[in-house]
Amino acid sequence: MSIRILREEVKTDFGINVSMSQCRRAKKYALSLVEGTIAENYARLWSYGEEIRRSNLGSTVKICVDSMPDGELLCAVGRDANNGIFPIAWAVVSVENKENWKWFLETLSEDLQCWNDGNGLVLISYQHKDLIEAVKEVFPAAEHRQCARHIYANFRKTFSRSKFENPEAVVHLMARDPKTWSLAFFRVHNSYESVENGFSESFNSVILDAWKKPIISMLEDIRIYVMQRMVTMKLTGQGWNAYSVCPNIRIRLNLLQTEQRHWHVISCGGMKFEARKMDEAFTVDVEKKECSCRLWQLNGYGCVHSVATLAYLNLTPDGPYVDPMYLAALYHNTYKHPIHGMNGQNMLPSTDLIPPLPPLKRRMP
Repeated sequence: MSIRILREEVKTDFGINVSMSQCRRAKKYALSLVEGTIAENYARLWSYGEEIRRSNLGSTVKICVDSMPDGELLCAVGRDANNGIFPIAWAVVSVENKENWKWFLETLSEDLQCWNDGNGLVLISYQHKDLIEAVKEVFPAAEHRQCARHIYANFRKTFSRSKFENPEAVVHLMARDPKTWSLAFFRVHNSYESVENGFSESFNSVILDAWKKPIISMLEDIRIYVMQRMVTMKLTGQGWNAYSVCPNIRIRLNLLQTEQRHWHVISCGGMKFEARKMDEAFTVDVEKKECSCRLWQLNGYGCVHSVATLAYLNLTPDGPYVDPMYLAALYHNTYKHPIHGMNGQNMLPSTDLIPPLPPLKRRMP
């Protein structure tokens, strides 16, 4: 097999041929004037870390010059009371492996004060074996779910539509541990029913352009985005009653109230009921806030059966029937601590530490 390397050229309006390699070099040079070279960015890391500690007291900043990062960004993204994205932490590491994931999770555990081995914590990630093993060691009591979107995508690569119901397809899915991606097996009373990792994917799409920049420019883009988002989210919730349900949860409850008219509720005595629609039926215990469909216990705000039952009792599906984590008071508490502004690179504090060199480029397989 022969490989030919072609030199692509562009003809300008002045009749001058300019190679694409020259264009790339010119662009790279122009960006280095604005953002600094890679070596300059790494040389300022100590000073950048000191500026973060000075301007944002309580921030966790860890820099290891023995294994300088070269291209992997680890992120932890949570959910606020209004079902919105809440970036928690991010770190740049040399390579995505078990050791680095474990270090990231241990640091996260210290900051979140998870002294109970992650009991009550729900984590969702893609199927990275090193991350799965790291979670088992750092958060052994946490519920670690796999993104069902990734499970489905890999399933479709192996089986076509005509083969969905064959025994091999069943074996394939069961081998992926349904307890980690199926609603039927999730733990209850964690107020989190999601089966996919959409929050992290959304955050990754926002910082996609930042990832192409030198390390300090990249970290600054992420910091500024999160800083602006914190302010925007705080202003968004200023007018909300502290004891009311957040708007996005209220929208979901309104949709359930529209659907509940198709369900017929029958009393079983006390605060127990049966919700029926044709040959479907589910039992609802209003006192325990439980439904046999399990959705009320999973999401914390209710299902169509619970909403129909509360309507039968002339009760609204909010207040004591919604988990407190969805109240505006918790939302206000989430965004009460802003990210403070920082001085630019021209005013970074000086340190006596030896400036680190940029990492060597790793040869890709």
